[in-house]
Amino acid sequence: MFLTQFELDPYSASWHLAPFYPFANLDDWRMENILLTSGLSMRALNEFLSLSATKSMPLSFWMAKDLCAWAELLLSGLQWKFQIIPTAHSMKEPIQLYFWDALNCVKALFNHLFFVDKMDFTPF
Repeated sequence: MFLTQFELDPYSASWHLAPFYPFANLDDWRMENILLTSGLSMRALNEFLSLSATKSMPLSFWMAKDLCAWAELLLSGLQWKFQIIPTAHSMKEPIQLYFWDALNCVKALFNHLFFVDKMDFTPF
């Protein structure tokens, strides 16, 4: 299932040629990962990327906007859903229940490459 979804992705040919696509290499991906998880604002990211020390790095992005655009090409994970829970009592704010679809969670686990050699299936 995972490989089917992977092959249906419009960028799968690029991923076969470059495993870190849309990034040039592992170091490029690591820098992207650090920057996107740092919590820096777009302005701060642009300031960092404009530093002369950063300019000497072989990165595939030079602006925060480009960095975010590249990151949006990556495969997405599970999507959060939410439901407003009605109550008989008045509340300042409605109660919101956040959850993942259980079937999609199971599919994601069964399709994860980490579990390929760790699961055996036998009927009854």
